[in-house]
Amino acid sequence: MDTKEITVSDLAQEQIKNAERLFPLIRKKTEERKEKKTVISVSGGSGVGKTGMAFLLQNMFEKQGKKSLIISGDNYPHRIPMYNDAERIARFRMSGLNGLITERLYTDEIKEKLLELQKAGRDAEEQEDMQWLSIYQKYGDKALTDYLGTDQELDYEAISNLLMQFHGGTSQLLLRHMGRTPDDIWYDRRDVSDTDILILEWTHGNSAYLQGVDVSVVLISTPEETLENRKKRNRDTAIDSPFVARVLRIEQKKINDGLDRADIIQDMHGRIYTE
Repeated sequence: MDTKEITVSDLAQEQIKNAERLFPLIRKKTEERKEKKTVISVSGGSGVGKTGMAFLLQNMFEKQGKKSLIISGDNYPHRIPMYNDAERIARFRMSGLNGLITERLYTDEIKEKLLELQKAGRDAEEQEDMQWLSIYQKYGDKALTDYLGTDQELDYEAISNLLMQFHGGTSQLLLRHMGRTPDDIWYDRRDVSDTDILILEWTHGNSAYLQGVDVSVVLISTPEETLENRKKRNRDTAIDSPFVARVLRIEQKKINDGLDRADIIQDMHGRIYTE
């Protein structure tokens, strides 16, 4: 969502309270740096409230006379959403097939059943009576883990360069817009000459691949909270699909595994954990 379309009244009171708890800690860390420019990342799993939190923090900084700009990392995958979704599925399925062959489980009967499941979009669905399918999924998950959130999927170099340019005092940034079709990719020139704070709102804003973040804030949630919030926003038509659930689970594990890199962690109930 474009943060220009958000107003404070659109946001849940609970999220506003969470931002009010979070802001003093972030402000303290920015002041301790004694630098003119600060980059803050707001990251976390899908549905955790990153966009709303980034907007609220921007609002709070500007009330204190600090000009800020929000940029979204969602504009920086290597592929548009449709092609990236296809890439994820292709990697999952190819690795799963190779796994069945490696384990000497691939038979004509399994071939026909697997093709049937793939056509129905159910090959990522757990089936207790199909042991071979769990092997297929295990190998598929390995391929997804090697791809999701890595520099194979996402253009970390481009974002890191933006952050470094901001730190270096550039007067303008060229920000990418990536829509859902190949002809909807363009760049917007933004004046940052008097911008004090750059807020990067992105699932992967705490990644080790990313350079140039000064204060890393990670919002965390349980898988159940994430799914419920995505449903409320109707984020995607395949929200209940087993494959989407598998992707979200792997992404969440990667986020959790990187929490030691975060400066501030906050859960959806407002509890805060600092380094």
